[in-house]
Parts: sequence; structure tokens; C-alpha cells
Amino acid sequence: MLTCYLCNQETVITSYFCNDCNYIKRILQCYGREEIKNIITKVCIRNKKQMDNKIDIIKGKLEKEEKKEEKKEVTKKECLGDSTYLNPNQSVLDELKKKLSK
Repeated sequence: MLTCYLCNQETVITSYFCNDCNYIKRILQCYGREEIKNIITKVCIRNKKQMDNKIDIIKGKLEKEEKKEEKKEVTKKECLGDSTYLNPNQSVLDELKKKLSK
């Protein structure tokens, strides 16, 4: 029993490549090594400009989330003074307590 020559993860018995790697090998044979190399470079590997754009996008998303959290905190602080925010049925409970205490 051997491991696949390409991925080194799958165990193979009758060939050098597992099914997935054999599929990749056939694609390589159809399109050629240089064409596949160019495709992988364009699709999978990021250049400096692409990395900077991705970082900017992530920073923008994080800033938006922080702003949303700040707004939530402000509205919570504003509503904490109102007892109905914490317990919307507080006035009903107070009325029942008064009636029971009489």
C-alpha cells in the first residue's frame, strides 16, 4: 500500500494517485501545465493590491460592527432609566401589589 504521490493523504493500492488527484492530473493533461499554473496564480494567489483591498474590506466591516454595538449601548443606557424597559409589566405588578396589600 502506498500513499498518493500528489496529496500524500490517501492510501492507494493500484496506482500512484488517489481519485481526486488523478482527476487533477487529467485536467493538467488536457489544458497543459502552463495554463493550469496561470489559472491557479490568478485565482488562488493574491498580489499586494488584492491583499490591501481585502484588508480594507475587513476593516470596514469591523468598524460598522463597532458602530452598531456603540449605538446599542447608547440606547440601552437611555432606556435603563425607564423601569418598563427592564420589566414591561412592572406597572401591572405594582397595581396588583397595592390591591393585595389593602
